[in-house]
Amino acid sequence: MSEKTYYERSLNVDVYPHLRMALDIVDVSLPKVAVDVGCGAGRDALFLVERGFKVHAYDRSDAAIARLSEMGSMYLNEKLFPKVCSFEIFEYPRSSLVSSCSSLFFCDPGLFSRAWESIARSLLSGGVFCGHFMGPNDSWAKMKRGDLTVHTDEELQDLFGRDFRIMDIYEHDSAGMTLLGKEKHWHTYSVVAQKII
Repeated sequence: MSEKTYYERSLNVDVYPHLRMALDIVDVSLPKVAVDVGCGAGRDALFLVERGFKVHAYDRSDAAIARLSEMGSMYLNEKLFPKVCSFEIFEYPRSSLVSSCSSLFFCDPGLFSRAWESIARSLLSGGVFCGHFMGPNDSWAKMKRGDLTVHTDEELQDLFGRDFRIMDIYEHDSAGMTLLGKEKHWHTYSVVAQKII
């Protein structure tokens, strides 16, 4: 199946619950500026635009950004700012919300620290991060591909450290399917955390 098929299917999946939770937690006095990290075809970016956020969305895929630009054409350069870019070089604006649904673990492990530092620094105090991290039991992690960043539960606790308060964490460790219909074992952590510094 093609990249196009993947993006079309991703648009038909519900916005994940932790993004909805993040909207209830974020400090309402902050500017409504969000970043969608590895946005794909833009399901979450458009969800946030429709809730009044200015959304900076990026993905390394030209096809994904073209699809998002097409779907969100009425918002372009006013509420929606899509860009083809990678995790470690994206220039994050000061924001109240950063969302990374099933994407950040695709960051090269050698570049992850730089990418995470940029994300954490960009969030205003009272702002919220929500996103997924890959655990060591995931079948992709066990393949030792070398291009995925993998975290244990303890490493995640250290990652959020003193700058964040983890509001909720959900571990998913079971067999499942990809959007392209392939079987795999998923091991992910979905995290919602509020910046406290």
